[in-house]
Amino acid sequence: MIARITLLIVFVSILAACNPQAAAPTPTPTPDALALVTEAAAALRAATAFRMSVEQEGPDYAIGTEYGNVIFRRASAQYAAPGVMQASIRVLAAGLPIDVDVFSRGQEQWYRAIWTGSQWLNQPFAPGFNPETLIAEDTGFQAALNALTNLEYAGEQTLESGAQTYHLAATADGPEVNALLAGLIETAGAVTVDVYVDQTTRAPVRFVVTETQPLPESTFTGAPTTADPEPVVWIIDLYDYNADVQFDDPEAR
Repeated sequence: MIARITLLIVFVSILAACNPQAAAPTPTPTPDALALVTEAAAALRAATAFRMSVEQEGPDYAIGTEYGNVIFRRASAQYAAPGVMQASIRVLAAGLPIDVDVFSRGQEQWYRAIWTGSQWLNQPFAPGFNPETLIAEDTGFQAALNALTNLEYAGEQTLESGAQTYHLAATADGPEVNALLAGLIETAGAVTVDVYVDQTTRAPVRFVVTETQPLPESTFTGAPTTADPEPVVWIIDLYDYNADVQFDDPEAR
C-alpha cells in the first residue's frame, strides 16, 4: 500500500514538472490609469443627470458672501443636462448653522437663505458659475481631469456605499481642478487628487482633493511657525447617475 502511494506521488510530481504552466494563475493586467480617466470623463459627458455631495475635513474654510465671510460645512446638489443645478450649502455664520439654497440655469442664478426671508433672490451666489460648463467637453470636470499630473493606478477599493472602484492618484494645480467642487469652492496651490472610478460603469463616483494650508504666522513675531500645516480635504461624491431630479424652480412659482 505504501509503495502504491509513493508511486502516485511520484507520478503527480512528474506531471506537474512536465506542465508547469498548468498550475500558474493568469496574472490580472493592471488597469491603465489614463484610459480609466478618459472613460470617466466620457461617462460624465454622457450623463443626463446626477447628484453630488461635498464634504470638507480639516481646518475651517471661509467663503465670502455679500454679508461677510461664512464657514463652509457641506453641500449637496443635483444636476440635469444641459445646464440646471440646485445646491443646498450648509455654512456657519456667527457660529450659527445656516442653509443656503442656490439654483442655477445657465448663467442665471437665484439663492435663498434666512436673510432673504427664505425667498428666492435673483442674484448670483457664486458669480461666474454656469452649470452648462460642468460636463462640456473642454471645460468643467473634463478640464479638471485633463489637468491631473503624475497620474497612477493605486489599486482597487470598496467605498462605504458598496461601490467597487478603481483608485487613481494624481497631483494638480488647485485652480485647475475647482470644477470638481462645482465652482462653489476655490482651491489654491498644489493639491493631490484621488479619483475613484466605478469598475462596472466606468463613471467617477468619488474625488478627494487635498490641499495644504500655508504655515500659520506667529501671533507675536509675524514669522511662520514650525508647526506642520493641517491639510484641507474635500470629498466629492457623485451618485444617482441619470436618475430623476426634483428641482424647486424659482421661475415655476
